[in-house]
Amino acid sequence: MAPVLAESQHTQIHDMILDDRPTAKIANDVGCSQRSVFAIKSNIRGFGSTKAPSNGVGRPRSITPPILDALREYLLEKPGLYHDEMVLFVLDKFNTHVTASSIGGALKSRWLDQKNNSPHSKGTEC
Repeated sequence: MAPVLAESQHTQIHDMILDDRPTAKIANDVGCSQRSVFAIKSNIRGFGSTKAPSNGVGRPRSITPPILDALREYLLEKPGLYHDEMVLFVLDKFNTHVTASSIGGALKSRWLDQKNNSPHSKGTEC
């Protein structure tokens, strides 16, 4: 596999493309393949940059950050809610179907792992 081009090479190729130089000359001067120059030209046309944006990995989250923020605020008002009640809140407010397990995972990964936020888990006396 060919080595990854350095940022300075990307900049140099970008400038040469803007100067309308031939692809073969750009590849020879920078020290890369013509195929790399074609790919960078395509990226500039499509994305406005010499590098394409990264692709997201994994499955899209069903609980988006705005939903999670609203749920967190709702839990500050009513901290004793069951996951099923949280599911109904999300359905009513955002018209989005989520599962109780996805709510539990989202809360645990973001802010409110209630076990870790309780005074007993931090070793303090009540």
